[in-house]
Amino acid sequence: MKVISIVNPKGGAGKTVTAVNLAYAMSLKGKKILLIDTDPRNAVSTYLNLKNDNTIFDLIKECYETMKFDKAKYITSKNKVDVIISDERLLQLEMLFASYSDNQAIFNIFSNITEQLKQDYDYIIIDTEGSINNTVRGILNATDYIVAPSKCSLIDTNGINDLIKIYFIGKRNNPKLELKKVFFVQVEERTKVFADALKEFTDFFNSNGLGLNSNILSKNYVRKDSNINNAMLENLDIINYKKSSPSSTDYRNIANDLIKELE
Repeated sequence: MKVISIVNPKGGAGKTVTAVNLAYAMSLKGKKILLIDTDPRNAVSTYLNLKNDNTIFDLIKECYETMKFDKAKYITSKNKVDVIISDERLLQLEMLFASYSDNQAIFNIFSNITEQLKQDYDYIIIDTEGSINNTVRGILNATDYIVAPSKCSLIDTNGINDLIKIYFIGKRNNPKLELKKVFFVQVEERTKVFADALKEFTDFFNSNGLGLNSNILSKNYVRKDSNINNAMLENLDIINYKKSSPSSTDYRNIANDLIKELE
């Protein structure tokens, strides 16, 4: 079992859309997938219209207090993907551990959770919030691979340094952590914006001097596609909504390449 976290410290970078559609694209290849939402805005449950009184916050609390948890009550399944949803109480996670007089627990709890789930899944995909905080650091301690979507605007491409910063923060405590792939989303092909962003990222990864693999920048990208928004209105991933759409093809290509590299 491998843990993939969808990370980009910049908000609005397409993390939730990527987490959901990558999960379903990998499931289509016969992989058993668990999608965990760790964004307090509970974007995944909104996207897929999922309800569960027991969220990741409750699971964390149960796991900390008893060292185990009843998986079944936290899992909501939709179209062959298992999901653990989030809620706004996740904002109180550091306060929860402070009430236990155990401020360090936040850095270990996600590792404890994924360890207990590893026999049940091929991949756990974690949707993270767009910030650098102790919750995200704790998630990175449990992560094998970071996958990072990015839009093509100047503001978004300038955010690459924040992504590299959080990667090295995570790697200090988790040496096995890898920044596996960065790819563009909402791409309008044959535009100067895309060409400039592609050049900037390519130059960065080819000459970063940080020991990063130049293959981190994926040759695949996700094209701008109105079907994504239409699928969200129907609370569906793009593959189950319209498998023949451009963005469905793109996410399936990204998933296929990831599986080949990881297996």
